[in-house]
Amino acid sequence: YTPGGEQEWRVLDMPYQSAYQTITGPIFEFGFSDAILQMWAAFCDELVNRGDMKQSLRCVTPEETRASHALFTAALVSQREERTVVLD
Repeated sequence: YTPGGEQEWRVLDMPYQSAYQTITGPIFEFGFSDAILQMWAAFCDELVNRGDMKQSLRCVTPEETRASHALFTAALVSQREERTVVLD
């Protein structure tokens, strides 16, 4: 797209590279089951290898999950009650 130019819809086949190898490789479209398997692979990799994981992205910790839930709950309360919610 060029600013001021014509707009158009295009279809691009974008290749992907998953963090952990799969049996089928990139010959099929990446789907939900692939995403779940990638999450399991990351969890097992971190559990077994800790700091020497194959990829650099760590799994979410229970503390991060708690903080995320607290943040989003506060946002919902803030919107509903039209006030600022203080987080601990």
